[in-house]
Formats: sequence, structure tokens, C-alpha cells
Amino acid sequence: MSQFKTSCRVRVNAAGDWQVLPPAGQIMQIGNAGATAWGLVNNDDLFVSGKSETAGHHYVTGQSWCADDLGLKANVSRYDSNQGIEFSACLTEEITIPVGQGAAGVVSAANMCRVDSIIQGVTGRVTQAPGGGATTFDAGRNPVGPTEFAEDVSVALDTTFVSPTDGDGSNASPPYNDADRKIKITTDVNVTVSDMKVRITVWYIKLYPPES
Repeated sequence: MSQFKTSCRVRVNAAGDWQVLPPAGQIMQIGNAGATAWGLVNNDDLFVSGKSETAGHHYVTGQSWCADDLGLKANVSRYDSNQGIEFSACLTEEITIPVGQGAAGVVSAANMCRVDSIIQGVTGRVTQAPGGGATTFDAGRNPVGPTEFAEDVSVALDTTFVSPTDGDGSNASPPYNDADRKIKITTDVNVTVSDMKVRITVWYIKLYPPES
């Protein structure tokens, strides 16, 4: 506190909040790793030259810009009561194809394709290869398109697929999903000897109508 200019104010407002306000035309800065990238000039602007972490909620009432990559570890939503909500998320499930099954198809436990959503893409990985029998598998929405996300993918351990590349090409653009649906995995022949497992992840945008 000894380095603060005499014109810098630290005060407690009526609500009991601490307020720090530099002189007019200056900004509040934490760290000394360089100048601001966006030309901050107001005395209620804040510049953090190092890393900044928020353990709870982080609210932005105006625009938010990212000069490089933006990494998000959870879901993302955009909300306006007059417009609705755009909610981006992903669902993942490890689907087991038991011995003696597969050729007729095995569906996910959850509705991985949500109603009123845009499916951005589907990815998968074989987490346990079958002991015998099946050599390839398909994946798609049940019952819409059994091969739309993956077609003739190897059942070998750690084989992966990405829907735009490994699907049957029926989805020229991200498909709109109008009802809750499960993912169905279909093998060329039934699995034998030991179970097969595939980890499926569905990336989607969920749409909600306006509240008024």
C-alpha cells in the first residue's frame, strides 16, 4: 500500500465492498509483464499481465475477446431471456457390446442426441476389443442413420473415429436432431469370446425458445 499514489482511492462502499480506483486516465494493473493488448484507458479498467483464475462464477456483461485459443473444461451457454438460450456441451458414454450381440445393434443407455439440438460431431474410441467374431462396426442415431457417424470402423483396441471423416457422408452439414435419441453401435457379426466396449462422445448445441 505504501507505493499507492496519494490520489489513488481505496474505500468501502455502502454495501461493504472494497473499491480501488486509480487517478483519472490510469488503469488498475496487476503484474508488470507489459502493456495492455486492447488499449485500456479508463480508471475502472483492470489489466492482469499474468494468469487470472476464478474459482467461482465469472460473469461478463459486455463482449469477451480471446486473442489466442480459448480452452473450456465444461459446458458453455449463451443466454438472453428475449432470444432464448444456446447451450454447447458434450455427452460421453462407454457402450458395451456383450458376447453374442452386436450384429442387430446395441444402443446407449442415455439419449446422447438431445431433442432440439444441433449435433456438431461425434467421436469414438474402442476401449476394449472383442475376443472374437466382429471385425468392424458402425455408429449412428437410433433409428435415424445406423452408419451416419461411423461406418466400417475397425474393432481393434484404441481405434478411433470422427464423424465428419469416418461416417457414411449422409450429413453434409451438422444435422438438426428433433427428438431424444440413443446412439446405436452395430457390428458386422456378433461379438464372441469376450465383450467389446466403445467410448462415444457427442458434441452438440442445444437450443431453447425465448422465455417471453
